Amino acid sequence: MHFTRTVAAVAATFAISALAMPTSLRPIGSSLLPRGAEGEPFECPSGTAGAKQTLLDAGAEPMDPTDIAIAMLENGCAFKAAFTIGNKKVDDSAEIGVYRNNWHMLRDHCDHFAGAGPSEWKSRGQELHDDVVLATKCQRQLWSKLGESTYFGLQRGGASNPGAGVEYGNYCHKYLDFIQKGGHLSDNMATYYNVASM
Repeated sequence: MHFTRTVAAVAATFAISALAMPTSLRPIGSSLLPRGAEGEPFECPSGTAGAKQTLLDAGAEPMDPTDIAIAMLENGCAFKAAFTIGNKKVDDSAEIGVYRNNWHMLRDHCDHFAGAGPSEWKSRGQELHDDVVLATKCQRQLWSKLGESTYFGLQRGGASNPGAGVEYGNYCHKYLDFIQKGGHLSDNMATYYNVASM
């Protein structure tokens, strides 16, 4: 369901320091930048710890695999929507915001977009794409209304393939374990998992 951005676009986002474990600012699924082994920690640029705290302050749940874990799986060290709104998809398939939810999920299950139509993905979705506070508010509503298995299915496979979320959900839980057990909720550390793109 995801991924493809140019190296130039990512490089413009952050200046990467030279580290023994190379830093990736790209989401899972990209092979254009070097990374360490799956599950191994690497250090993001300074400011990542503050970005984690920004999501927590916005209402992200530290114990929930759909919040901090998804933000890092999808956007690497960026902690914002590190892709153009839609990600080359349109209407209900358009991917929007730091949690990379599709427009169908957002307009059906986030109160802020109640009544929006499929074609409004860009005109109305841009607000959420640029605002992690609104994105997190919607994220909490989606999780509350859908529950874990349905959320992962719709986020990963859309309405046509809701069973596609099982593997993705497992990786989100792995990332959550990395954050919690490694004590990485308030530092600049991240990791990488090679989840196949959709």
